[in-house]
Amino acid sequence: MSDAPRPDQHHDERPGRSAPDTGAGPAGARDEDTTSRADDAAEGSDIAGVPEEPAGDEPSARPDEDVAGSSADVSGDDASADPNRGAGEEEPMDIEVVAQADPRSKGELLAELITAEGKRDEYLDDLRRSHAEFENYRRRMMRDGAAQREAGKADVAGELLEVLDDLDRTLAAAEGSEDHDLAKGVELVATKLLRNLADAGLERVDATDVAFDPNVHEAVQQQPAEQERTEPMVVQVLRPGYRLGERTLRAAMVVVEQ
Repeated sequence: MSDAPRPDQHHDERPGRSAPDTGAGPAGARDEDTTSRADDAAEGSDIAGVPEEPAGDEPSARPDEDVAGSSADVSGDDASADPNRGAGEEEPMDIEVVAQADPRSKGELLAELITAEGKRDEYLDDLRRSHAEFENYRRRMMRDGAAQREAGKADVAGELLEVLDDLDRTLAAAEGSEDHDLAKGVELVATKLLRNLADAGLERVDATDVAFDPNVHEAVQQQPAEQERTEPMVVQVLRPGYRLGERTLRAAMVVVEQ
């Protein structure tokens, strides 16, 4: 066998041609391409105005966070300066400082003060007068209301006086009847009616052996007294009278002895 070279061992020995680099040729080209792209990206970020933040450092606070923090510090200083002052309360005014800063003279300030005090007293007098007038009006209305209620009750009771007279006659007639149940029933009705009217303030005037009172009595007969009297006395009641409070609805018709 001849020693002819194999095809895979053939080397191009032509002048001007170097042997191919089978080691770091392509890998080195890729590394150079990656480095150039990273440099271009860094230059683009610098042009856009966004500086790179150093690695490992915390991001800087935003402007709004700085403002909020400063406001919190200021409010904290105010609260520590005056812990007793509540929220929304203003600091007390220094009168001396205000007076010194006022361009008006002391005489002018004194004159205005006297005028303000005069108006204050006038307003207070008006307020007191209005209060007194309102109190008088309230009491007058209460008094008038009570009088109107009493007048209304008096009108109703006055209409019932004749009914009471009829009940008295019926009761007197029933007592002489043999039907005792009828007399008892009429008496129960009359008693209940008088009790309800008495609760409303109605008073019956039918007492005897009392001094004659022209406000509640009407003398229709007069007879001489068996013994000497200093004042006339009521000895018999012909028709009872009625009163409602201080108002006499009907005077009692009586026989007087004197």
